[in-house]
Amino acid sequence: MPTNKNNDLLKLILNLIIIGLFIIITFQVVEPFLFGFFWALMVVITTWPFMIICQERLFNKRILAVLVMMLILSLFFIIPFILIVMSIAKNGGYLIDFAKNLSHHQLPTMDWLNNIPLVGNELYLKWNDLINHDGSDLIKQFQPYFGTMVTWTISQVTNIGVFLFHCAIMIIFSGLLFLKGEEVKKHVYHFAHRLSKQHGEDTVTLAGQSIRAVALGVVVTAVTLTLIGGLSLVLTNMPFVGLITLALFVCCVAQIGPVIIMASCSIWQFWNDNIVAGIVLVIVTLVLTTLDSLMRTFLIKRGVDLPFLVILFGVIGGLLAFGAMGLFIGPVILALTYNFIQAWIEEQDDN
Repeated sequence: MPTNKNNDLLKLILNLIIIGLFIIITFQVVEPFLFGFFWALMVVITTWPFMIICQERLFNKRILAVLVMMLILSLFFIIPFILIVMSIAKNGGYLIDFAKNLSHHQLPTMDWLNNIPLVGNELYLKWNDLINHDGSDLIKQFQPYFGTMVTWTISQVTNIGVFLFHCAIMIIFSGLLFLKGEEVKKHVYHFAHRLSKQHGEDTVTLAGQSIRAVALGVVVTAVTLTLIGGLSLVLTNMPFVGLITLALFVCCVAQIGPVIIMASCSIWQFWNDNIVAGIVLVIVTLVLTTLDSLMRTFLIKRGVDLPFLVILFGVIGGLLAFGAMGLFIGPVILALTYNFIQAWIEEQDDN
């Protein structure tokens, strides 16, 4: 009898080891695609109504609607990337010439630095030293950090490559999910019901609402503001339009708003005596600030009411944890967690 028990225990241990190995190996195989898949899931949940409209307009052919959606998604990520590359290529010569010709004839004296409390005198001395030595002393001070800067640059280039890979994976998975959306939804609800008969389906519904609320209230608002702001920057001939537009998008997603970026561009235009361009950007800044408050409030309230800090921490934490993809993934994850906790607290109060 003890022998049978030992055999059963050994079988159980072996089964657990084998199952654990399968889980670990499976996770290692699918890990490179997980972020792209979850990103695609968010995109599909958010844009599903638009895809259905496309399908109705395209003779109820799902495959045509899917191709249109994949084309739109591709353009949405390819066009900004092309603009950034073109901006760097267009303005790179200006930066190189500026660095080569750095001298006291080009740099102002900036005596007002000496009036800044506490640190003004030190800043003034550093600036004069930079002017008098053509920046050579400053370069010597930064030389020990050049290796770190090169390493950081390489890591950022790698991150861009990873981001583009996940973009491609996201577009492919989005096409598959659009194509078989109803079947996937049925399986997800069935799986959630098997996990928890009482709360499984409600949890999936809540997750969908959170994803749509964040996507509409945060991402759609940020995209709208970025398109308007970027167009105004192009019309006013701002340098580095691609990079500035990217910074504008990040600030809008992070709930910082467009004021910092657009106001800085306005100041730059006035500084360079481009009065008309500066006035135009001031007007655009006021319009974007008003539109930001109205759109974000209206769209988020239509989905799930989320606190400002949840979105802000989600964007910053997601950006630090997952890179550029974290701009989308971070807020959604925190929104889901927040809503799950709220639902659990309300359920405890009801009981």
